[in-house]
Amino acid sequence: MKSVERTSDGAGDETPARECYRCDRDVAPRRLFRITTEPPASLSQDYQTAERFCCPDCAAGMNLSEFSEQLKARAGRSGNSATK
Repeated sequence: MKSVERTSDGAGDETPARECYRCDRDVAPRRLFRITTEPPASLSQDYQTAERFCCPDCAAGMNLSEFSEQLKARAGRSGNSATK
């Protein structure tokens, strides 16, 4: 697995892509999900807070789309909500 903090040596107008920590695909930063995990106090001696970035496909694979209000609203308009 490659670092999500990789930098680009070339000059240009584009924002350098970052890699999804799960699939290693290069993704524009504006399309990445930022995933932050923080251990509960009882485990904070053994685990530290971590932050990773992942692409929309991997986020969907982890079912993170359920946290997107925009996606919830779009699903509600179609009348096919799974919660009905």
